[in-house]
Amino acid sequence: CAWLAWSRFRLVIPPWDRTLGTLVACLDSTLRIVGGAPTYLLTDNEKTVTIEHVAGVAVRHPEMVAAGRHYGCKVETCVPYDPESKGGSESTVKIAKRDLVPTQANLLEQYASFAELVVACEQFGSKVNARVHRETGRAPIDMLAEERPRLHVLPTQAHTSALGETRSVGDDQTIRWGSVRYSTP
Repeated sequence: CAWLAWSRFRLVIPPWDRTLGTLVACLDSTLRIVGGAPTYLLTDNEKTVTIEHVAGVAVRHPEMVAAGRHYGCKVETCVPYDPESKGGSESTVKIAKRDLVPTQANLLEQYASFAELVVACEQFGSKVNARVHRETGRAPIDMLAEERPRLHVLPTQAHTSALGETRSVGDDQTIRWGSVRYSTP
């Protein structure tokens, strides 16, 4: 789930997993849909973003720092237990879960395929971005048009970590995936 604070533009991209490569691929897709990169990316304190805290200071994963530099923005994390820094992202997740995750309360059917979930997420984004926001009195999609010129221009290529993990073929003609070796043709 992602949102732009000024325009209130929201979008949801369903990932296969929560690995670093998938996170950067979703980030790349998000920035391309939005049409640029903001100065800061505010995210939760996941291990794919923040590897540890030293004296209360978050230490970013080196690949996330490199991805941020690649897209021209700085990756920041929410302050734990601080509603002001976590409010927008948590609200987006809450709304997306309420409207997209099948429960007895919303009577949604289970998705027959991952593709159906992707379509539902796109429809959700179109719906929430087209309706007038109660705080701004304007539709987020209209406000995004004003915000785009202020965003940083995106590089033509995605960051390399968005393309997956790199593997090297060893002298014994094998690659490692986790702790398992596989032979290569």
